[in-house]
Amino acid sequence: MGYGVGGDGSTAPEGSSSPVRLSHLRPGVPCVHVQGRLDDAAVPGFQHLVRGLLDAAPWAVVLDLRALTGLAPGAVAALVELARHAGEADIGLYLVAVDRPVAQALAAGGVHRLFEIHRSTDSALRAMSRRP
Repeated sequence: MGYGVGGDGSTAPEGSSSPVRLSHLRPGVPCVHVQGRLDDAAVPGFQHLVRGLLDAAPWAVVLDLRALTGLAPGAVAALVELARHAGEADIGLYLVAVDRPVAQALAAGGVHRLFEIHRSTDSALRAMSRRP
């Protein structure tokens, strides 16, 4: 799946209704912002983008899911795969979410313990500074 750039500068998987935008919170810490529903059509592009970021070996990657309105079961499996990939590479993977749907979807999949969920990007950055 390819990516297109919207008029607002966001990067989104082609054919997806879930815009994905990439920013950097600080050097070595990319942040992927997801808006809308992360459905089965959007998951491969999202996973490809994040995996590419992890392969570049940053200090950490933040997934900002605060604007997410829905999470397909395939998205949970993708997040698990990304968490394992990050762990094997010793790269911090931080989720930012304020609503229950993300935590509930992860709990329903029995994988919530793989993730540290923060309510803000500032909270994720503070947690990174405490990382050994």
